[in-house]
Amino acid sequence: MTERHLVHTETLSNGCRIEVKARILRDGSLQMFIGVYRPDGTVINEDHEPKPHLLDMEDAFEWAIEQARTLGNSQQTL
Repeated sequence: MTERHLVHTETLSNGCRIEVKARILRDGSLQMFIGVYRPDGTVINEDHEPKPHLLDMEDAFEWAIEQARTLGNSQQTL
């Protein structure tokens, strides 16, 4: 099995930046990353092991994007 991967980056209206990555490894397991950053680049949260239970890669990817947006949009920025 070859690796498949998806990447999403977005700058939210408050200036926070999100980055979400998902990939299927050769053994068939799903590896994900969710990063949320302030406008100056400082880390709000980096989750290297999010747990989207019982979702396929595409649904888990969409779930992770929504998680990142929710956290990023809840931040008060200058």
